[in-house]
Amino acid sequence: MKYYILVFSVFMLLGCEHGKMMEEEVMTTTVIHKTLYYGDIVSDKVVMLDIESMKLRDSIDSNGHYPYEVSEGFGTDLFVINRKDYTIGILDTYTNTIADAVALDFSPRSVKINNLDAFLTSSNAPSGAIINGNIASAAYSDSSYVDPVSYGGTNATGHPVWVDNNYFLLLDRTENSLELYVKGNYLPIDKFKTKSSIHHVMLKNGYFYGIEEGEQNVVSPGILKFSVSSGKINIIQERLLSELSGLPSDFLPATWGAHHGAFHPTQEYIYMGSSEGNVFVLDLATLSLKDTFKSGKGVGHILFHNNLLITTNHYDTFKSFYDAANPVSNVFIKNIYFDTKVYADMTMQSHTTHIVENMMYFMFNTDHDSTLYEIDLDRLHIYRALTLDNHTCLMGSFVESEDAM
Repeated sequence: MKYYILVFSVFMLLGCEHGKMMEEEVMTTTVIHKTLYYGDIVSDKVVMLDIESMKLRDSIDSNGHYPYEVSEGFGTDLFVINRKDYTIGILDTYTNTIADAVALDFSPRSVKINNLDAFLTSSNAPSGAIINGNIASAAYSDSSYVDPVSYGGTNATGHPVWVDNNYFLLLDRTENSLELYVKGNYLPIDKFKTKSSIHHVMLKNGYFYGIEEGEQNVVSPGILKFSVSSGKINIIQERLLSELSGLPSDFLPATWGAHHGAFHPTQEYIYMGSSEGNVFVLDLATLSLKDTFKSGKGVGHILFHNNLLITTNHYDTFKSFYDAANPVSNVFIKNIYFDTKVYADMTMQSHTTHIVENMMYFMFNTDHDSTLYEIDLDRLHIYRALTLDNHTCLMGSFVESEDAM
C-alpha cells in the first residue's frame, strides 16, 4: 500500500465581496515508497523494487561494472559497490540517480559508516580507504596481494570494522591478519596473525568476536575473541571448531568453512553457520559448544526475529526456520523451498534479508533470473513473489523514500 499525504489549504469566506471567486491553491502530493535497491551484476544496473505494490519501480545505470552490493550511506544516499571497477557510486534515493562517484586506487569490497566517515575495504588489494564526501584517502595497508588460502574466495579483505570514530580494523585475508589502524596513520599500529582469515567481526559487551573462515583440509573455522584498548589488540581466546566436543558426525575437514555469525538477541550466545550445513551455538564466556543443528548447504547468514531464527543457505533451495527461545535447545520449525534444483556456481540466496512489519524480503537466484520473495513471518509461508528476468541481484538496501508530485 502506498501512503498519500495531501497538503491543502482551507479558506474561510470572511468579508468576501459578492461575485468574487476564491483563488484555489495548487494541491501537492507526497508519495512514500518502501523501496529495496539491489545491484544487478548482469546488466550493471541498480533495480528499485516497490515492496508494497511488489513491482519493479525502475532501474538505473550503476555507472560501474559488477554492482555487487548497494550499501548504507549518509543521509539519503546509498553506496553502489562496483566490485570489478575502481569506483563506488553515490546513489541519491530522493532523485534516484547516481549523483556522484568516488574514484579509488583499488576495487571495492564493502563499506561501513560511522558518525563521520565511511571505511571501505578492497576486493583486489589487502587495503582500505576512508571515504569523506566523494573523496577517498590514500590506502591503509602494509602488504601486497597474494591469493588467499582460507575458505571463502579471492577477496583480499573481510568486512570493515570501526572500533570508534578514529580507530578501525582491517581484516587482511591474504596473510590471515587482524590489523588495527588509526585515521591518518597508513600502517597498522597493531597486528595479530590468525589461524585462518577473518570474514567479519561483531561487538558485544566490550568484546569483539571475529569469525575465522578455516582452510579446507588444513584448519577448521573458529572464533577469535578480543578487545581493543590504548591502541592494542588484546586477545582473549582463539577457539577452533575442531577443538569442541559434541561435533556433528558429518562435520568433515574436507568441506568445512565459515562465513558469518550472529548473537542471540536476548542471551549470551553466538551462532555460527558452516559450509556443510551445520549451525553451532557457543556461549560467549568460554566459547564452548552448547548446541548444534542442521540447516542447508552454505549456511552463511543467521537472522533473528524475536525468538524466530532464520538461516540463509547460500547453496541450497530453501530457508530454514527454528524456535530459538532456548539457545541450548533450538527447535526446527520448517523449511520453505524456493526451487527444486541447486545451480552450480550460483549464490542461490541473497546476502541481505529485510524484515518490514513482520514480512521478510530477500532475493533468490537461479541460473537466469532473480526472484524477490515476501515471506509472512506469522504464518511462515510465501505471501508474494516478483521475478526479474535476466537479473542476478545479490545484496541490497531498504529505504523509505519520498517523491513530491
